[in-house]
Amino acid sequence: MGTPPATHRATDRSTSAPPGSAGAPPAATSAATSAAPAEEPAEPGTAPPAGPGLKRRVARRLIPLGISAAGLLVGLGLWQWAGQRDPVLFATPGRSLSALATITEDGTLPSALLSSGRLLVVGLALAIVAGVGFGLLLSRARLLRSSTDWLLFALQSVPIVALAPLILSAFGFGLPAKTLVVFLTAVFPIAVNTAEGAHRVPATLLEVARTFRSSEWRIWKDVLLPHTVPYAMTGVRQGIAMAFVGTLAAEFFLNASGVGGLLLAASTRFDSATVLGLTLLVSVLAVALMGVGRAVEGYFARWREVKS
Repeated sequence: MGTPPATHRATDRSTSAPPGSAGAPPAATSAATSAAPAEEPAEPGTAPPAGPGLKRRVARRLIPLGISAAGLLVGLGLWQWAGQRDPVLFATPGRSLSALATITEDGTLPSALLSSGRLLVVGLALAIVAGVGFGLLLSRARLLRSSTDWLLFALQSVPIVALAPLILSAFGFGLPAKTLVVFLTAVFPIAVNTAEGAHRVPATLLEVARTFRSSEWRIWKDVLLPHTVPYAMTGVRQGIAMAFVGTLAAEFFLNASGVGGLLLAASTRFDSATVLGLTLLVSVLAVALMGVGRAVEGYFARWREVKS
């Protein structure tokens, strides 16, 4: 018939090309695939290698701990140097811990801790109940909020020590007077934070609740309380610290009892070892209480980040 078209000849040449030429990509692909080493399966029970994200998280936790430990060692070193330089004014850490051990063995420190702890718990519990309740009430009663908002901040700025003589003359030296001091130092941050959290409830949630004809009780139960609890827990965390300060102030200025009474008695005797030992104990207790408050806040505010 005639010579076949050029396209047919090109097709025949491409199909008959040798295996190593460019016209045979499947063979080259299979050869490259067979040449690549196969990944060995991980043995059962072995953990996968740690990635860079895990290393960064571990570093973020260990670096602050290292800095804190270094600062603590530097502080202890300066304390030891000051105690050796002036042993009358500054007792060394060893003497301070020995003084704490002495008042622990004779039962003085445990009874003082029990007295201070009872005062702290009673005053803080009353402050939580009153602060959270009044804060929620402020969120729903606009007239009450606008008329008492300034008074709340004004009372919060008044030093409780200035009110000690009035409290003493009205309630005496007993537990009610000291409980009132602890209550007044802790209630204001709790009430302010609770009122702020309830005031920040999204208006759309309240409108939806009213659209579905929710009662006032259901609005409080389903809208206000769930949104307010994290803010209230932030106020409780601040109230724990303020209640601890109020406990020591009440024991200092109203009735020399508890840990505050031990500090006052040691100061009058110029017993620097006991004073510094009790000061160290108070610092450790404050850190522990703040840790408890932060844990409570983190539990009730898991949906938001709690920054240090």
